[in-house]
Amino acid sequence: MKHEKWEAICSRCGLCCHEKVVLDDMVVIDPDKACEFYDEDTKSCRVYEDRFSYCDRCRKINLKMAMFSPILPPTCSYVRWAEQKGLRFAKKRELVLGNLD
Repeated sequence: MKHEKWEAICSRCGLCCHEKVVLDDMVVIDPDKACEFYDEDTKSCRVYEDRFSYCDRCRKINLKMAMFSPILPPTCSYVRWAEQKGLRFAKKRELVLGNLD
């Protein structure tokens, strides 16, 4: 799949910009711990086009991650895309918003 088409799958929900942890059958996302480039008002990355240059924590979501990553929430557009194609093999987990402290 071409890069532009793959990038177009992303809904820019901003969940990737938050700290998260997998606990049993849950992906816990801390709404209070976002990347420094996350814009709370727009729920998106202020440096999206160049995010990998600016942020060491930012990871490119590729097909392998969409298929197997336990950290991607079930609401992620890449996860939903992989499920629709029958390519999602990670254990299903519930998305929970909560403080990680």
